[in-house]
Amino acid sequence: MSDSFHELKSLTKIRPHSQATENNRFALFVLVTCGLSIFNTLLLVINAFSTNNIANRPLPTMVQTINGKTIQVTAFEAKNRSPQFIKDFTAMTLTKLFTWSRYLPPSTTEDMRRPKIDPGTPIESKSAKGLVPTTVWAGSFALSDKFREEFLGETIAPLLTKLGVLQGQSEVTISILDLQDPIEVKGNADERLWKVKVVANLILRSAANVPEKTIPFNKIIYVRAIYPAALAQTTTPGDLAQVVAMAQSSGLQIYAIEGYQTDDIKPPVSQPSTGFAPAPSTNVNPTTP
Repeated sequence: MSDSFHELKSLTKIRPHSQATENNRFALFVLVTCGLSIFNTLLLVINAFSTNNIANRPLPTMVQTINGKTIQVTAFEAKNRSPQFIKDFTAMTLTKLFTWSRYLPPSTTEDMRRPKIDPGTPIESKSAKGLVPTTVWAGSFALSDKFREEFLGETIAPLLTKLGVLQGQSEVTISILDLQDPIEVKGNADERLWKVKVVANLILRSAANVPEKTIPFNKIIYVRAIYPAALAQTTTPGDLAQVVAMAQSSGLQIYAIEGYQTDDIKPPVSQPSTGFAPAPSTNVNPTTP
């Protein structure tokens, strides 16, 4: 009996100490939890301020391309293109497609003094095959695949052979007189299509001592928006991947060219009369790009 009394007495002495320890642990837990909550709240506030600063920061207007050029950019919808951008693309592409010469474009001062002869690039379609100038071949990747095959094989290659361009018998250049503002064409829901009316002349010179011939080149160019081709970092100048990427870097593509009469379009101011018949038109159904 005496032993039980002493054990019970010892338990009553320990209990207050255990209760105090539990209270201290609970208080520490509460303090730690409050501290973490305050810290988390501060992080959320800092993150909110940072997000707000990023959201209100002006978008960059200058970027540097892979070839080192710095260009000005503007944010817009993925397949939206400005009228001037479409006109610039059309003019540049037509210049590449209709500048025919025996020589390669000069890339150095030495090339300007001694132009290099263009060996030509072989092309082949279902109905024809032949050689085309390298610049024409490179520029043709700005055309849709189906139209490119028909345009090079059935239109350009036979003319180049007939004129003997790569043999030095003649040369051709295009002179663009007027590019009218693009008109949007109705297409599928995810497509952006335009048509651009062009008034131009093809200037043909067959010999140094023979006057040039000027042939009217009045066309409707059908253009659509595409996603620009990505240029791999491992490519070197002249690689096929780089040639294709450069031709499609503008995010536009020509899918048809058709002729029109001069009465169908307002002529450019002070357009001279040439007296030559219109050049044969290259027609591809524009409703099926």
